[in-house]
Amino acid sequence: MTRESAVQITGVEPIPAEVRQRYAADGLWGGQRLRDGLEAAAARDPQRVAVGDGTTTWTYAELVAVVDRAVGCLRGHGCGPGTPVLVIAPLSAPAVAVYSAVLRCGGVAVMLDRRSGRADVVNAVEATRPELVVTTAELADRLGVRELDVPTISFDHVLECTTPSTGWEERDPALPAAVVFTSGTTSRPKGVVHSLDTLRAGARNFAEIVELTERDTAFLSTPLASITGLLQTHLTTERGAGLLLEDRFDAAASLARLRAGGATVLGGAPVIIEALFEQAEAEDLQELPLRTMALGGAMIPRDVLELAVERYGIRPVRAYGSSEVPMSTGTLPSDEGEGRIADDGACARGTEVRIIGEQPGELLLRGPMRMLGYLDEGDNAEAFTAGGWYRTGDLGRFEDGRLTVTGRLKEIVSRKGLKISLTEIDDVARRLPGAEEVAAFGLPDPDTGERLALAVHARDPQAVDFDGVVGWLRDAGLATWKLPEQVVVWDRPLPRTESGKVQRRLLADGGCRTSLAPRLR
Repeated sequence: MTRESAVQITGVEPIPAEVRQRYAADGLWGGQRLRDGLEAAAARDPQRVAVGDGTTTWTYAELVAVVDRAVGCLRGHGCGPGTPVLVIAPLSAPAVAVYSAVLRCGGVAVMLDRRSGRADVVNAVEATRPELVVTTAELADRLGVRELDVPTISFDHVLECTTPSTGWEERDPALPAAVVFTSGTTSRPKGVVHSLDTLRAGARNFAEIVELTERDTAFLSTPLASITGLLQTHLTTERGAGLLLEDRFDAAASLARLRAGGATVLGGAPVIIEALFEQAEAEDLQELPLRTMALGGAMIPRDVLELAVERYGIRPVRAYGSSEVPMSTGTLPSDEGEGRIADDGACARGTEVRIIGEQPGELLLRGPMRMLGYLDEGDNAEAFTAGGWYRTGDLGRFEDGRLTVTGRLKEIVSRKGLKISLTEIDDVARRLPGAEEVAAFGLPDPDTGERLALAVHARDPQAVDFDGVVGWLRDAGLATWKLPEQVVVWDRPLPRTESGKVQRRLLADGGCRTSLAPRLR
């Protein structure tokens, strides 16, 4: 019997019992074992390619064997039911195997991306108290993992283990299974906790939106440590499809891998999708293996979308969700033409939408894909309303069963699909030597969607320069992908509302001097 997880969640407004019972009765929760996933896929078609990352390619038979040995290895290092295991991972086949093995040990996979900073690692350790860390030797050194007094092993060590698992018990799918971190409106990343039930509900919604079959191969360039990465792992390996991983995106090289791997499903950040199709046009390609692409958040430009549809015959789909409520709405298979991209789609199975106030109003969601909660009780107090509704912080309309998201309330910059909390940056930067005030803000960027900027009101404006600010922030533990690419120096106080809140929309144009990252100079 699986014991309770060491990852505890408090202060969550629960989904009512009758609604949870409906999820179970409708087969949305609890109807699938782990063995019904990749093990069953391996039994059906052992030689089908399961996952490849450019260096390593495994069939389903090979992946199951690697996962089985990884279970034995992780058990030998203390991973059992409820054990938090911190996985600091590149987007690689070994990372997929370790994640799958943690689930089969009954543990909780606490996921961080390879681009994390030291502060992210410390936050994850303090929030989850992991009993084991799995990462690469290079990341362990760069992030100072061994100084945290947590047993640490490498992916290479796990792969070299030859001890079979000698079997494993099915886990309770309602208990915590994975933690991903998202930069919300608080000053530090929030730990989002999901169960196998909620992850599978999100993956099922994704599968239905893109009409996935065993013949498909998904191209993934989003970190495994994101909700998109985990969903696409479940989406493919639990249905016998293929998963093509691209850890370091480069338009030309990545497009070549997509074509060579026969990828049929493409999802992720719109800026990455846009770059792939611009590269295809530059190479004057007339055919691509893709049959569908999933768009979330910002739309790609109309000319790029028309290229995908008209030249390559790709069917676009829209989807809306977040780390907390993944794949909540999406395009229906019956939608055609402009109807496939005109809005954010209809509710996925079991999903409910509520709008507060007049439309567009604040968007609330409830469904079988809703997270179990945040690690921090204070975050939970603000995130839910009575009846277990999740407050998305976004504005939207819900009419005739279709959702249209019109904006967002949260202060976030989305750079290449990765969300950066402005208040997290503020919290670190306010300790910048010589600064009177600081405030982060976002600006449109043709290459990344948005870029992060930092306004600095300094005692000595001439002493502030881009390299000094960014170097100090990096030394303070900020991850590289969260560093600003523009610094605006102010020689007077930052503009504020009557209530004292900084007016971020005015920060770009009122400074006395602006300095930029090398790519923008």
